[in-house]
Amino acid sequence: MRGFGFLVVYFFIELGLFVLFAQSFGFLSLVGEILLSGAIGVFLLMSGFGNSDMLSFFRSLKTPQEFITSNLTTALGAIFLILPGLLSDGVGILLYLGLFDGFLLGFLKGFFPRKREDEEEIIDVEVIEEGSANEENHYRK
Repeated sequence: MRGFGFLVVYFFIELGLFVLFAQSFGFLSLVGEILLSGAIGVFLLMSGFGNSDMLSFFRSLKTPQEFITSNLTTALGAIFLILPGLLSDGVGILLYLGLFDGFLLGFLKGFFPRKREDEEEIIDVEVIEEGSANEENHYRK
């Protein structure tokens, strides 16, 4: 329910920004801004992830630090630029420039399991001996 409330508030902020921009610069300028930001977003997205497989990239991530340092925030910024809207364009530019990396890192820490550095990996092994009691006695003689 919280997410729905956020979307409603976001919709009205975007609508207000659209109206203010259209009143100040005209409707054709608004359409031009939407098309231009979409084209820039597609260009940035294709230049960053042109030939790589994004699904395998997401599966290889293990910590939020890897997510941030992998320049994926620039790809998210490009996606936000593709979405029509003035607020999404502003967020996309900030993401692309890396200004939200600290905030995003703090948000993503809750989704990744924490592993302590001093914790060693323990492998549990069960040893099964083959043979009967007679064979053991034969070898001991």
